[in-house]
Amino acid sequence: MPPELERQFIGDGSFGKRNGKAGLCNSEVMYPRYTKSARLFIFTKYSRTFSPLMKKLLTLIILFILVQNAIAQKNALRQIADSIKAEGEMLYRSEWASGHSTQIFTSSFGRKKLLSGGYFSYETEKGMTSIFFSKNEDPVVLATVKFDRGLDSSKYSIDTATRKFTAIEKDFYIIRSKAAQVVSNDTLFKFYQNTSLNLVPVIKGGAKKVYVITAQTVPDEVLLGNDYLINFDKDNNIIKKTKLHNNLIPLGTGGEEPIKASSHQHLGETSPFITATDICAFKLWKGRTTWVISFTVSAGYVSAWHFRDEFLEILTQAEWGKIMKNR
Repeated sequence: MPPELERQFIGDGSFGKRNGKAGLCNSEVMYPRYTKSARLFIFTKYSRTFSPLMKKLLTLIILFILVQNAIAQKNALRQIADSIKAEGEMLYRSEWASGHSTQIFTSSFGRKKLLSGGYFSYETEKGMTSIFFSKNEDPVVLATVKFDRGLDSSKYSIDTATRKFTAIEKDFYIIRSKAAQVVSNDTLFKFYQNTSLNLVPVIKGGAKKVYVITAQTVPDEVLLGNDYLINFDKDNNIIKKTKLHNNLIPLGTGGEEPIKASSHQHLGETSPFITATDICAFKLWKGRTTWVISFTVSAGYVSAWHFRDEFLEILTQAEWGKIMKNR
């Protein structure tokens, strides 16, 4: 999500209470601030000296300003939602391709898999490409698996001819390798029992980054959180490391009694909106759940992901309060 969009809604912040419950992101709570009052003060301070007609005109002007502000806020929130959804879908396509290509590579070329030092996936105009590279000091590509844009797991091609990286693949490999090193050595990154961390390199629009996502292992849970973002400069040097959630959040998928909705909270330094990694997880494990909707709640906003039509909407807490009041 572009930082300039998020900054429209996040103020300098004030302190919130600590919350020790499992599944919550605990820290200082950030509250948005608005500055409409000064503008309204100009119109209202001297209203007593105006004629009734002028007062009506001023009232209409004030209402117009309020409506315009509300429309502008809705449009900005729509842009934020669209940006987050696009990033989440991009992560989903990468993780989907990596998962299916690993199954194909392992089942058909088990011996060559023993030589593999890892994999990554990237998007082209024709679809998704996944490559498996060797573990030696000067790695080469061991296999290439390609899917078309429809993401049909039964329609793929695989090429096991050993070759060198292309120029773009070399960049993917470098940022992935540097991310792997920092994940292993930096205490920012946490490891939980029965989980592993997936590295998802992304190069798009001149930006280079690697998402670090906790891999799903338990069939009756969807894991959110314990995810990170590592940003790189144009020369593939790490310039920033960000924890996207403060902890690991396991959500039950529903058993004998189907669960129609799920929710989790974003507090403190966590984004006030749903994250791209949340959406990636929801799309990956949609078939395992009975959820119809999932809410991400922060101090200022409620993000709602609708599973059936894969639609994301972001509401202010004030809007959400009105909806709940009128139920």
